[in-house]
Amino acid sequence: MESSKTLVMDELKSYFPDLPNGPLDNYRKKATFNWRVMKLVYDNMTTIKLKHDMWKFMENNPLFQHSDTSLPLDEERRIAVKRMYAIFNENFLPSELLIEEPKLFQAWSEALFMFNSSLAVKMSLTFRMFSNTIQGSGGPHMYDFIEASEKGKIGGCFALTEVSHGSNAKGMRTTATYCPKTKQFVIHSADFEAAKFWVGSLGQCATHAIVYAILISKGKNHGLHAFVVPIRDPKTLKPFPGVTVGDIGEKIGLNGVDNGFVMFNNYHIPKEYALDKLGGVDDNGDYKTPFRDPSKRFGASLGILSGGRVNITSISTNYLQKAIVIAIRYSAVRKQFGPQGAAEETPVLEYQQQQVRLLPYLATTFAFRIFCTWFGDLHIRIMIDSLLGRAGPAARGVELHALSASAKPLCAWAARDAIQACREAAGGHGYLRAAGLGDLRNDNDANCTYEGENSLLLQQSSNWLLTMWPKRREIKDEDTPLGSLKFLENADEYLKTICPWTTVDELIDPCNLIQMYKWLTAYVLKMTYEKVSKLKSEGKDNLQAKDESQSYNAISLSVIYGENYILNHFYKTAKAFEDAACREILLQMVSLYGAFLLEKHMATLYIGGYLRAQAGAALREAVLRASAALRPHAPALADTLAPPDFCLNSVLGMADGQVYKHIQNKVMTSPGSMTRPEWWRDVVHWRARLPSKL
Repeated sequence: MESSKTLVMDELKSYFPDLPNGPLDNYRKKATFNWRVMKLVYDNMTTIKLKHDMWKFMENNPLFQHSDTSLPLDEERRIAVKRMYAIFNENFLPSELLIEEPKLFQAWSEALFMFNSSLAVKMSLTFRMFSNTIQGSGGPHMYDFIEASEKGKIGGCFALTEVSHGSNAKGMRTTATYCPKTKQFVIHSADFEAAKFWVGSLGQCATHAIVYAILISKGKNHGLHAFVVPIRDPKTLKPFPGVTVGDIGEKIGLNGVDNGFVMFNNYHIPKEYALDKLGGVDDNGDYKTPFRDPSKRFGASLGILSGGRVNITSISTNYLQKAIVIAIRYSAVRKQFGPQGAAEETPVLEYQQQQVRLLPYLATTFAFRIFCTWFGDLHIRIMIDSLLGRAGPAARGVELHALSASAKPLCAWAARDAIQACREAAGGHGYLRAAGLGDLRNDNDANCTYEGENSLLLQQSSNWLLTMWPKRREIKDEDTPLGSLKFLENADEYLKTICPWTTVDELIDPCNLIQMYKWLTAYVLKMTYEKVSKLKSEGKDNLQAKDESQSYNAISLSVIYGENYILNHFYKTAKAFEDAACREILLQMVSLYGAFLLEKHMATLYIGGYLRAQAGAALREAVLRASAALRPHAPALADTLAPPDFCLNSVLGMADGQVYKHIQNKVMTSPGSMTRPEWWRDVVHWRARLPSKL
């Protein structure tokens, strides 16, 4: 046993050498756990090796060196494409390896995102999402497209959203009309509002698209269906006749990704290009589907988006992870003020306000990283089982969809708030682009919208949860394979209870926090169900009742449902971790994460009558105490989370802690920073024309 642990430690040290000495040493010596071993709470040696190999390849390849200046839009696109094919050519994650260990996909994705977001998004859209959709919805005759994609002969994209319709997928206006005589579909866009828009990788590069269009046959509308549609000639990248395609221009972030639009003018494609596994027409134009209920076919056809949402939970976590590493390392180095007469100023990490604005998000990062790694692994395993004909329980797919519709907004919003907190906690230097926080903030912003605008997406979770409340007494384990409905066990009796804990020590206990969240989740579900029922009893139709129960009810319900699951998953993982020293710190982070979340919902806890008297004040004190307890360990925890300096690319967050040397080097060596501008004559000229003043 000891020899096995020694081998693991030796291997960990080979991937993660000793960190450089410097200003962070004092904090690193205070840590009571091994920062390398802590990585194993969400990684294993196989995933660690994959990330290490990818990062080393990029670091040693001149193509992946970071630019010292902002690049023109076209150059950003060009470099993203060249890097994409360089990574693609290395084939770090072949399909057979992914089947053996699905967890590797999350590691592959994390390695890319830690280096450059645009590169990661380009890779996923061009190859993964395109092929996955065909595999999930197409027949064997469509696999030629998958093979061409896997060999890099074509580039794919995913075209669902239109100019005038996004979240309301059923309102899409692009049509695919079947012609029995020619055995072809005619794809058509009525006007610019029907153009497919925001299509990643379509703007300049994609040759084929998964296009969602309304299938019309024999004059009947059969709803939204997917088609593989050739867009450009792979040899010339010129659009085919009948296709108008272009780039939508510069965005707030992710500008290495060429988002585009496309319109079709009675564009013909073969019938075989329809992804009709879930429904389509025969040669005569008669519609066939294995689903009796058309709404179930529609939901299944959009199932690929669940995979996108699962991935976005991890993408948001990647951004959050980089930001919190930068902010904590900088806070441990940056010194301001201090006791009167002290020889040195105090690191800002020692101040309570800095702790409470950063350390709850450090705990959040670990909670998310652990959850997202598991969630992504689960989704890949479900996909593999489906492709191999090993169908799992239907309840699992439904629950995964509800959980992804909750977790995606939860992670995206938490990353948004945390990155902003990190930017402000880094003070003025955090506003430097070289700090790396601004780009993270801009790139993450897309996560709040794509693959389902967050507030609307949460309704999918709440709609499912509302159907569960009347069944709460009959729910069995097979009805909730992922365990996300465990909070409904004995819910009626539990909702009659009042919080028995009132002291800080009690409210910082992770077991007690778990029980409090159980009450909160059940209470908000009950209140939402009762409000919807009341609105319907007053004569409101289903749409009106759902609309008027969103704010303070359904939206909060879905958020709390996701938080409850992630908190429970974090707690179970922490308790089960083998290393005792790491386990103790993990449980401290569970306490901080749970108290931090519950403090946000304190009004609801009081409204529901669960909290009494001074319990709220004690809960807030619990957040402060848990933050203070985590403070000495924070830099070492940041070391656990940190990618290599080469990927972090921040003057504030390097492992050596030499912040001011890195800032000096950056400003002194930036092109043109110490020379007079080419337009210096304009300055002199206009100064000379200013009226002299007495």
